[in-house]
Amino acid sequence: MPTAAGARRALKFTVRSLEALGLALTAGKGDTAIRLRTGPATTSTLKGDGGKGVVTLYVGALSGTVTALGGTPLPGNRPVTITPDAVPAWLAPAGPARTITFADAAVTPLAQYGGNLSLTGLRLDS
Repeated sequence: MPTAAGARRALKFTVRSLEALGLALTAGKGDTAIRLRTGPATTSTLKGDGGKGVVTLYVGALSGTVTALGGTPLPGNRPVTITPDAVPAWLAPAGPARTITFADAAVTPLAQYGGNLSLTGLRLDS
């Protein structure tokens, strides 16, 4: 994926929808950072739009605890950090589409193409 600092490898996720509980987004660094936050008990939803109805996300790393794996039994050690060079075998796609649920998920960096984001209880911090 091209960036201002040069090309970087990224994980690509294509989703129809994504829900986040207590969403926090940060853009920029240090004194120039802007932070969007929602309340801890609010759900934000990112849904695909347009003809295909999907959102494409590019992620450098995804960390969290897997709490559901599309009906597949979960392994004992579910906290994971996934990068383009490290995807646990038990998490690899089993088919064309799979629902994976994470708790305490964090992603860096993130590029998003398409979709509509709905936020509830939004706060803007700088």
